[in-house]
Amino acid sequence: MKPNSESRIKETAEAPINHFTLQELVSMSGGENRSGIMGECIAASTESRMEAFRFPCRINAFIIGVGTEGEASGLVNLREFTIKKDTMFIIAPNSILQARSVDEIKAHVMAVSCDFMKRINIDTKHLLPLLLQFASLPSLEISREESQALRNFISLAEQETAGPESEFSAEIIGGLIAGTIYKVGEILQHYLAEHPELDEPAHNRAKEYFTQFTQLLNEHYKQERSVGFYARQLCITPKYLTTLIKRISGRSVSEWIDNFVILEAKTLLKYSNMSIQEIAYYLNFPNQSFFGSYFKRNTGMSPSQYKAKQ
Repeated sequence: MKPNSESRIKETAEAPINHFTLQELVSMSGGENRSGIMGECIAASTESRMEAFRFPCRINAFIIGVGTEGEASGLVNLREFTIKKDTMFIIAPNSILQARSVDEIKAHVMAVSCDFMKRINIDTKHLLPLLLQFASLPSLEISREESQALRNFISLAEQETAGPESEFSAEIIGGLIAGTIYKVGEILQHYLAEHPELDEPAHNRAKEYFTQFTQLLNEHYKQERSVGFYARQLCITPKYLTTLIKRISGRSVSEWIDNFVILEAKTLLKYSNMSIQEIAYYLNFPNQSFFGSYFKRNTGMSPSQYKAKQ
């Protein structure tokens, strides 16, 4: 590869995907842009515009929501989700979202910027293990009472963010966000109490390996596509890793690797200015031809066909 090509790829790789920011989400829902603290937390009771997410894209915010009407389905980081009435959903920052079907879905949604999340005083020691345990469940059916309680928190945040910013806005809104997150933790704890099989040691070990594997995959999939690499990182055999991942997720390690690479490729093809050759090098393929064959084998169409797809 020529030096100028390397430089160009490095520049585009720094921000290869157009993320949807909070303000862009607000614009898509027909709202007005806000500045300052009022623009760092969006809470709304709204009809979804999930058609905008028909192609894979990243959302640069922490999102909590609960469905109230209709139904929607899709993928969050390759994990299937369904949102309908009394379904709670959690989307971590920079997750890759793709909507498959949308049937006039309505939901109460809170979206918080990453910077604001860092400034909120939350006891992650108790919450993080719970959130990690449910990392493979982007959506979860909850009781009507839990749904109503979560909607109440989001409605209060919506009321506060709709008004003018005051001297105490950061503390009030931060407290409401923290309260919402703690309520999510309480709901997850209740779910575990009703599903003790999820807390069994054998299941937890498999879930721990699965979590570690997906974290490694998220870090290395652009460079490493062999099962052996991930097994070595986890100090287990490729066969054992494959067995665990298949048992916990229903997909093989190779399928997870291919899906991560293809999802990134699709996102780059749709939302970046990179050429197909640049995408091939960015994803560590030896040339455009290898990348094209790999993409077509996994999607049934060439990269150029997918790029042109409306």
